[in-house]
Amino acid sequence: MYIMTCIYFVDSRGMRTKLIAICKYACLVLFMFTALQLPASNLMSKDTEAVSEYYEADRNALAKQLNPEEELVNDTISNFDNYYGRPQLVKMLSNTRQIVLTFDDGPHPRTTPKVLEILRRRHVKAIFFVLGLQAAKYPALVKQIHDEGHLIGNHSYGHKNLAQLSDEKLREELTRTSRLIESITGQKPVYLRPPYGAMNRKVIKVAQQEGMNIMLWTVDPKDWLQKNEASILHNTERQLGMTSGKLHGGALLLHDIYPSTVRALEPLLDRLAAHEFRITSIDNLNTDSNKFWAAAQPRILRSARFHHHFDPDLSGNNALISLLKPQQKNSRSAIAMLKAHKNGALLAYLLNTAS
Repeated sequence: MYIMTCIYFVDSRGMRTKLIAICKYACLVLFMFTALQLPASNLMSKDTEAVSEYYEADRNALAKQLNPEEELVNDTISNFDNYYGRPQLVKMLSNTRQIVLTFDDGPHPRTTPKVLEILRRRHVKAIFFVLGLQAAKYPALVKQIHDEGHLIGNHSYGHKNLAQLSDEKLREELTRTSRLIESITGQKPVYLRPPYGAMNRKVIKVAQQEGMNIMLWTVDPKDWLQKNEASILHNTERQLGMTSGKLHGGALLLHDIYPSTVRALEPLLDRLAAHEFRITSIDNLNTDSNKFWAAAQPRILRSARFHHHFDPDLSGNNALISLLKPQQKNSRSAIAMLKAHKNGALLAYLLNTAS
């Protein structure tokens, strides 16, 4: 009631009181508008995916896999060059401080460019296992990933459990994505990461026939589950032995579709550098080379501290972006909102200017 009264009250302090009232009213409007948008799930929070699309994990079905990886490793069909399952990766990385940095499920225009900017500034290269459905929507981002020197891998088209598909559907998931990536970048992907790591002999055979090497991971900070940057950092440190003092390398699984992963990435790279880990290419794991994959060593900001920074762009909410980033061109103003409210057309005004 006090806020509403202030809008029409101007005392001897004149304009100062009026400006304070406008600011308070703008905050109230922002709160009301945000509340109206929540049911439509248009807001980005730490509990939502950047892609606003949800892939059915079907994790209970994974327990029914016909062929656990331990069996596949000893199967003659899996004994082809550059098969990077967990046992192989552990064997190659456990006695080193080498890190293979990988990102799954992208790209997405709100988060992937920010990941690329951080990697570019830190002179770090990664493998992006892209989904065909995302590549089809954002081909320019796929090309940017390629042009900036990162590897692009196949993560299937629709993030399905490949071990449960028929031969025809399985091949379609892989070939459709590979052809799309090749049409954008000019290069056919040579690495496959099956969604959920779900494999059987059929998946391995088709991947081999399609000329792709399967690559899994050894370090999973579960950014897909908890979507909390502090948890991402803690889980990574624990799995790489930073907390116990028994350091070892690994293939790190992250997702470039979560705002929390974007926020955690720079502190994570700082901590890796502080413990003398090296970001390396998957192609260099069988050599004794200590060279970095990129042209220069990743930079560590010694004075950097972890901050929970809110970036309006990551929210995907046009009202937040226009109000919190006034340097961007938009037609909304506090005065205009007051006029719309006086005329009883505030909601219509907000909806019209949010697009």
